[in-house]
Amino acid sequence: MDTPKTENATDCPVDHVKTAPAEPAAGCPVDHAKPQAKPAAVPASTLGGPKGSLPIQALKLFSHPSEFMTKCRQSYGSRFRVNIFPGAQIYVLTDPDDVKAMFLAPRDVLYTGSSSAQIEKFTGQTGLAWLDEDEHTKRRKTLMPSFKGGALQRIDAAIGAMAEQYVAQWPRDRVVSLHPYVHRFTMQVIREVVFGNAVPSCWDELFEELMRMLDFNRRKASLLLLHRLSPAKMKMVRAIKPLGVDDFVKTRARVDALIAKAVKERLESGVSGDDMLSVMLSLTKDDGSQLSGVEIRDEMMTMFLAGTETTAAGICWTLEYLTREPEVLKKVLAEIDEGTDDAYLTAVVHEVLRLRPPTPQIIPRAVMKPIEIGGIQYGPGMHLWASGYLLNRDPERYPQPDEFRPERFIGTKPGAYTWIPFGGGHTRCLGDRIAILEMKAVVREVLSTCELRRADPKPEAPRSRAVVIIPEHGTRLELRAKAPKRSLAGGS
Repeated sequence: MDTPKTENATDCPVDHVKTAPAEPAAGCPVDHAKPQAKPAAVPASTLGGPKGSLPIQALKLFSHPSEFMTKCRQSYGSRFRVNIFPGAQIYVLTDPDDVKAMFLAPRDVLYTGSSSAQIEKFTGQTGLAWLDEDEHTKRRKTLMPSFKGGALQRIDAAIGAMAEQYVAQWPRDRVVSLHPYVHRFTMQVIREVVFGNAVPSCWDELFEELMRMLDFNRRKASLLLLHRLSPAKMKMVRAIKPLGVDDFVKTRARVDALIAKAVKERLESGVSGDDMLSVMLSLTKDDGSQLSGVEIRDEMMTMFLAGTETTAAGICWTLEYLTREPEVLKKVLAEIDEGTDDAYLTAVVHEVLRLRPPTPQIIPRAVMKPIEIGGIQYGPGMHLWASGYLLNRDPERYPQPDEFRPERFIGTKPGAYTWIPFGGGHTRCLGDRIAILEMKAVVREVLSTCELRRADPKPEAPRSRAVVIIPEHGTRLELRAKAPKRSLAGGS
C-alpha cells in the first residue's frame, strides 16, 4: 500500500518502522543515517508515592490493602514508591512488561531471600524462601519431586478424601465464619505433602500447636519484625500481653520441639518415600553434609505457613463470590451434576485468584546490581514489589476488570505475566497445582452436599491476615445439608 502524501511540508514522510534511507528526507528532523541514542533511564528516586509516614502507610496497607494500592496507582501511575518497611526503598510495579522484566532478571541482580523478613518469625532464615542464586536453584530442584509426578497423584487422591471427611464435619444450619474450618483442612493437606503416609505419632498435638501459632497472623503485631528487635525491645513487646507476642513465642517453641520429635521418629523408622521430609533427609549439600535440624524445621514451617494460609484464603474467596453470583453458581452446579468435566470450575478458580490473589503483593525483590526496567533505573538497596492485585485488574488486559467473569478463562490459560497469584519467575510457588486442586475439591464437595445461604447480602471486604488477604468476616455462611438424591435404579 502506498503511503499517503502529506500536505504539510514540515511533516516527516519517512515510515520510521521500516528501514531508514541513507539520506534524511527534506523536512524530517531526524538524521536516519546515524544510530538513534536510547533515551537515558530515569532514576527511580523521581517516582512519586504517598507522603504519609511509615506507620501511617503501613497501617493503611494492613487495614485497607486494596483501597490503599488502588489509590496509589490512580495518583502516581503504574510505578510508584511506598514507605512501609523501616529503611527500605520500595517501588511497586503493576505493568505486565515491568513484571516480566523483573521475573526474567538474572538471579544475581534481584534477590528474594533478603525480602522475606515479614515471615521470618515463622520460617526462620535457612529455608527456600531465604535462598538466592545457585543455593535456591539446587534446593528448589531437590524439593520439586515432592510436588509432582507420583507425589502429586498421591496428594490429589488424599485431597479428595480429606475434602469429603472435613466438609462433612463443618457446622450445619447456623451461620459461621468458614475460614477457621477451611484453614484446618489446608493444614491437613500440607501434612500429606510434608509427611506422606508416614504421619508422625505426635501429629495431632503438632497440628493444634501449628494452628495456634498461625492464629497470630490475625493480629496487627504480626507485622513486627521480631528477629530485628533488640533483647530489651523484645522483652518489652512480650510484656504487653494483648499483642500476643509472648504467646506466639511460647507456642513456636512447642512447635519446634514437636517438629524435632517428628524428624527423629522418621530417622529411627527408616521409612522413605516421595514426601517432603523424606526428600529433605536424603539431600546432600556440596560439602557432603546433610540438612541440619534447623534447616529441615525452617523448610517445613515454610510449607505449614505458605501452603495453608494462601490456599485457605483462596477457598474462602471462592465461596464468597459464588454465593453472590447466582448465575455463575448455577453453571458450576450443572457442571458438577454432569460430572464429565471441570472446565468451568477451573475458570471460576482462575477468576477468583485474579480478583483476589491471596498474597496481593508478591515477595519483594531486593536490587543487588543496577537494573533498568521500563526506562527506570533501580539501584542496589532498592526493592521491587510486584502488585498482583493491581496487575490482575489491568483494564487493558481484562475489560471490566472488577467484574467476576469466569468466562475470561474458558479455553484460555492465565498469562504468566498478567496473572500472578502464585508469584512468578524462578521463585514461583512450588505448590501452585496443589492449591488449585484443593480449591476445586472443597468447592465441589461443599456444593455437592450443601445449600449455601449468605448471612449478609453485602459483599465481604478484604482484610489483611499478615501477608495474605481474606474476606473481612472469614466468609460467613450457613450450610444446609442437601437431601440425598434418589436412585434412578428403583431406589425409594
